[in-house]
Amino acid sequence: MEDDQRRDWTMSARYEEIARDLRERITSGEFPPGSPLPLMRDVAAQYEVSDITVRKAWGLLKREGLIESRRRAGMFVREHPDRVRLMVRNRQIERDELGYYSGPEVQHWRALPHPDGEQTRVTTAPVPADVADALGVEAGTHLTVRKRVIGDPDVPEHRQLADSWIAEWVAEEVPSITGNTGVGGMYDRLEEWAGKPLHWREEVSARMPSPEEAEALLMPQTGVPLLRAIRITFFAGRGRKPERIVEVQDIRMSAALFAVGYPLPRGSSAKWPVAPASSDYYRATDPQE
Repeated sequence: MEDDQRRDWTMSARYEEIARDLRERITSGEFPPGSPLPLMRDVAAQYEVSDITVRKAWGLLKREGLIESRRRAGMFVREHPDRVRLMVRNRQIERDELGYYSGPEVQHWRALPHPDGEQTRVTTAPVPADVADALGVEAGTHLTVRKRVIGDPDVPEHRQLADSWIAEWVAEEVPSITGNTGVGGMYDRLEEWAGKPLHWREEVSARMPSPEEAEALLMPQTGVPLLRAIRITFFAGRGRKPERIVEVQDIRMSAALFAVGYPLPRGSSAKWPVAPASSDYYRATDPQE
């Protein structure tokens, strides 16, 4: 038993060591994007291990998105689109004649059809836990959701999934939101109904995609995470009245193609100009003084 455990530990340590070495050679540029890795038998001979150990090392690098297998050609360093055509999404609300959209980089984007040809799929479904928390309802509550694929008509990979989860009170009081919202879209209908402007805030995170999300976004099934923005739409409160959340939009896109950009304004403690530091500013303070 002890010999088997020792053998398992040794193989584990070796495949991680091989993966670490290959990872460093990839990130250093020794193996540039698109280049082939050495043949399995050559790697096994170099490190004096079995083919099984090499496969484990390759499997680890594949899950990290660094390499990919090509049928009958071997293992290759994955081409990373972010190195040549990463699009920075500046997160701000813009507007054109069609309605609201997020950022000038996507002004020309349009709703793309789902596989069945439908562009905006309106249905009722159990809300995800984090979206439910933002809406103040129990996870799993069935809410109206508008599901869309938004993208660049000329660049198939430039697309995002956008699920708009509608608050219960909105579905009841503004029923037009659950159907065809017309020119200007949902936000115009809400502002017309309320007679006041909407406000937004976002939370950005990352996670791995589900198989369905990867397929819809034309992403690899492994090795590339989703960039996820949870956008909360609300009417501002007034006096003692709290803000009123109307919608939470779950936006997902490929982290290999997109980054999020935003300004960093100076806070009050970082106002410029500042008083110059004195000559002894960096002198260590003597604890005995």
